[in-house]
Amino acid sequence: MLNYLKMRITNLVNKSVYNKTTNYLAHIVMVLAIMTIALSSCNKDSDKTNLVGCNEHTIAACSQEIGKTNLRIKNNSNYDFCNVVINPFSGNVNCGSILRGETTCYRAFDIAYHYGYVHLSIDGREYSLIPTDYVGETPLGAGNFTYLIDVPDISAESVSITVIVD
Repeated sequence: MLNYLKMRITNLVNKSVYNKTTNYLAHIVMVLAIMTIALSSCNKDSDKTNLVGCNEHTIAACSQEIGKTNLRIKNNSNYDFCNVVINPFSGNVNCGSILRGETTCYRAFDIAYHYGYVHLSIDGREYSLIPTDYVGETPLGAGNFTYLIDVPDISAESVSITVIVD
């Protein structure tokens, strides 16, 4: 009888420890799953790419470097932009989709001017600003700048660009 009681108590203790350990591990797995979902949905540029009919091309990585011209884009219009490509002098960079009023991250350039090539689409229509040359222009230099891009009237198919120092 004593052996039976010892065995019964041992089984109850083992089950209790097992259940506590299992519950503890289940809670840890649940917390990790929630954190993974929450963190994976927090990308500054990716949360702005849900424009209907906008199939984004490859977006350039964000970068900000001391000693270079760091540019970001602000959509200063009343329209959502799809596939915004800029070339302030040293090569095309796709900044992705930019919702009205939104600003992208910075991207570093060796040389950039007060204006540059801009190509984007709004509701499937394409708009471009193509500079003829940079003769007589002075580069922006090192620092942080924002290109304010505006399409004041989509029927006019014109793009304007203004640079501000951040």
